[in-house]
Formats: sequence, structure tokens, C-alpha cells
Amino acid sequence: MDASYLDLLMAQQEEITEEAAGGGGVWVVADVVNGSIAPVTLEGIGAARTLADSLGAYVYGVLLGAGGADLAQTLYQAGADGVRVADDAGLSEFALEPYLHVLADLFEAEQPEVVILAATQQGQELAPRLAQRMGGGLIEHVTAVTLDEATRTVQGAVPIYGGQYFEILACPEARPQFLTIEPGTFPAPFVDSYRKGEPTLLDVEPATPAVRVIGPAEDFEPPPVPLKQAPVIVAAGRQVGGEAGFALVQQLATALGGRVAGDRGARDAGWIEAGQVVDVRGVEVAPEVYVAAGIRGDTFHNAAIEEAGFILAIHPDPHAPIFESADLGLEAEPQDVLPALLEALGD
Repeated sequence: MDASYLDLLMAQQEEITEEAAGGGGVWVVADVVNGSIAPVTLEGIGAARTLADSLGAYVYGVLLGAGGADLAQTLYQAGADGVRVADDAGLSEFALEPYLHVLADLFEAEQPEVVILAATQQGQELAPRLAQRMGGGLIEHVTAVTLDEATRTVQGAVPIYGGQYFEILACPEARPQFLTIEPGTFPAPFVDSYRKGEPTLLDVEPATPAVRVIGPAEDFEPPPVPLKQAPVIVAAGRQVGGEAGFALVQQLATALGGRVAGDRGARDAGWIEAGQVVDVRGVEVAPEVYVAAGIRGDTFHNAAIEEAGFILAIHPDPHAPIFESADLGLEAEPQDVLPALLEALGD
């Protein structure tokens, strides 16, 4: 082969590996959970790879915490072209201020075009602050991305109305473009075990979080979970068996780690407060488990529990309307059933 032709070929190959013009690449900030890279981070690398290929840019991953260099190969194998690692023990557990300081300094120096974070606690706390510091745009809870190649603008699909519809959002002027992606909504990339790279270690000052966990607070009782958000509810009605029956309802709620509630009959009896009344005129609930003890179940009550995951109804009247809403119905006196449930639970 002619030497001049070989030189020309080598020069062309070197040009291909140079950083593409028009931006500082697509960056993915990794979530590390229990010493392993979270699946959503690999999904982010896959999305970044697709965007970078269209933009003519590189994909970079960022790992923070001790042992990050050992995890870097996973990002290379998933498609990253480069990985930056802040290998510091103080960053091993997520803390907002140290993470923000390291990432802000890194992105100010590298000027990324797109930054992808997970829509997790870590990503949702970091993304808006980074976008504000850098004058960038932010699209949160993205489930799909497309690219306007003419303007190099990323367009993100965001679910609304509980996922029944989607909005397409974009930041046509602001740069960098920050995205937080929903876990499980992007396909996992092919992991090439033969793909390797040498991560770049960042020089970081020892990280000292401004907030430290020093132990549980003494003489403090956290407020109860709101009834509307309670995963387990044990509710009483007039047929629960008086004060003794209501005491069993309270014991069962404690054993199940749930909240006590009731119908309007229980409120009239003085057993519960107004905020504990399950009714479309009171509180509508959607717990994972709803136990109705002695509740006959009128239209207003049954409509308020229709979103519950599992309904157990206990009532002596076989024609009680509550049985129409129940997944499991027991035709019995609550005072006969509740002690057996408590015994089965070991209470």
C-alpha cells in the first residue's frame, strides 16, 4: 500500500475520534444503589447513545463515590465513550450539597449539550438545581425522547392525567438540556462485555455533607400517615359490637400497621373523628387492604372504597351491601372474627 494513502487513512480515523463540534456531548449521571449501578442509569446510557449518534457527539457517564472506578466498566459496556469518576468516600451516600458541588464544577468545565439523570430522589433533587445554576432547561419524568436535528433540541414525552396522555416538551433556547427519565420506560441497552475504557478520575475536595444522620430523635412521635394515603385501613361500623368491638378494630389496625377509620355510624357513636369517616362526603381512600368490620355499606361508603386493592368485609347480615364491594366476605359477628385474626397475626 502506498505510504501516502496509509497516512491519509490514519488521519481520517483520527478525525473520527475527535470530539464532535456543536456541544460537549451527552452526559448521564449514574445512580448507585447498594454498590451497583441502578438499571435506570443503563437505560439512560441507551437513550444518550441514541441522541449522541444523531448529534454526532460522545456519551459520558459520571460516577460519584468510593469504588466508582470499579463500576466504570459497566457504563463503557452499556455504550459510554467516556466516564468521569469522583472517587471519594464522602460521596458514597447521596448528599445534595457535595454532589451538587462536584457536578456543577464538572459541567461548567465540560459544557455538556444534554444531561440525563434518573427521576429518582437523587436525580429529582439535583436536576433543577444544576439547570438553574447553568441557565439550562429541564424536562422532568420523561418516558421517551426524540430529536429535532435542525436545532439540536431534545423533545421529551411526559405523562399527564395518570399516563392517559402525553405532552411533548422541549427547551429550544436554554442549554444545557437537562432530562430526568422515569425508571423502566426506556429499553436497556445491549451490554458488550468486550467493550472497555479507562475512566478519568476527578480531583475533588473531601466531601462533608451539611446534613448528617446522627440517630433517631428522642421523645418524638412522627405524625400518622394521612388516611387517604394509608396502605392498610381497618374500619368500624355500628355492627362492630360496641366499645369492645371497636377496641378489637384498634388492635387489628395496630397489628397490621394500618389506620383506624369507620363509617358515619362509627362517627355518630363517638368512636372516630370526622377526618376518619370513609365516605364520598368525607374521605375517599385507596388502600392496599381495607377491612370493614360491622359496616353495612351504604352507597356513599362503598363508592369511597372502590379503588381499594383488597376489601375484607365482616358483617352478620348476608344481604349487607358491603358484600357487593368485597373481595372476601365473612357473614359473622365481628367480635367473633376479630379475635381469631389477631391470634393468627400473633398479637
